[in-house]
Amino acid sequence: MRFVSTLKDVPPYEPGARIEDVSARYGLDEVVKLASNEFPLPPFDEVKAVIAAGIDDLNRYPDGHCRELRDALAERYAHDAGGVVVGNGSCELLLLLGEVMLESGDEVVFADPSFLLYRGLCMRRGAHPVTVPLRELTHDLEAMLAAVGRRTRMVIVCNPNNPTGTYLPAADLAAFVEQVPEDVLVVVDEAYNEFVDTDDWQDTLKLPQRHENVVLLRTFSKIYGLCGLRVGYALCSAPVREAVDRVRQPFNVNGPAQRAAREALRHGDQMLMRRRQTAELRRRLQTALTAIGRPTVPSQANFMLVGSRGLRCPHEQVFETLMSRGVIVRDGAALGLPGWLRVSVGTQHEIEVLIERLSRLVPA
Repeated sequence: MRFVSTLKDVPPYEPGARIEDVSARYGLDEVVKLASNEFPLPPFDEVKAVIAAGIDDLNRYPDGHCRELRDALAERYAHDAGGVVVGNGSCELLLLLGEVMLESGDEVVFADPSFLLYRGLCMRRGAHPVTVPLRELTHDLEAMLAAVGRRTRMVIVCNPNNPTGTYLPAADLAAFVEQVPEDVLVVVDEAYNEFVDTDDWQDTLKLPQRHENVVLLRTFSKIYGLCGLRVGYALCSAPVREAVDRVRQPFNVNGPAQRAAREALRHGDQMLMRRRQTAELRRRLQTALTAIGRPTVPSQANFMLVGSRGLRCPHEQVFETLMSRGVIVRDGAALGLPGWLRVSVGTQHEIEVLIERLSRLVPA
């Protein structure tokens, strides 16, 4: 079988282990999953009711243009609906942006380490990833600007960054965008925006309104608890939305996802409550980890990095050891950060289980 030449360079995405598989593998009665940056609670009750109520419509295609959801997003963010595009998760939108922006030999600038899909996006299109090392585990915007060259077509900034959880102030991003050439698309990936507890957490909404070359990506997968339905969106200029519309598949966002997302937007009070609760649980998690001598990286997301060196077993084995004891986390080595674990902020009970299991590995 002959496949396209670029396929060999595309790294497959490896999701975190499933609770069912780990439970069966190790014969465990309880397994907590803190590996995939999921919100630990289900969707809002009102959202669940809307999903259930629409079951009888599944024999019909959904709105191929996501009109009602786009209008709701435009109203929520005071953005022109002509510059709102909805996708099967924000990951699909990233790949579609690659389709409309990248040709063989083009370059994409992004931080290293950052979200793994960015490299795969380049490989799919025969483009070259230009990776810029993080500085103190945070985007080095000055170095990223210096990396922009004549073949650069896209720059991607993940904020808060996955996998580090570190955050760039909106003012720094605004100053950065001002210096990027207008013919280079700047993609600001804000999948974890709603977890940020700084005063400027919504200030980036101004960027795509002021700059035609800026795309702001967000998702319903995280704080809204809808990752099982896959719905993300982009706030951008009308020309970018029109370009993406040319390459996306028909009916790319299913009906239940559209209805659930629209309903979720109506409950901003519940979203803000989740934001406050996550910030508090994040503080508790960091305090508990510090108490058992584990280094952490300050995070503005619903996950954080936890040091895995200096324990009773080699750091390469900590991930597997924890999993065998019923705690699924993400091995930092798979994310470009050996010696670290990426741990999602779970419920209070899940945090307590993590700390208890991790404490067993701390030398006396």
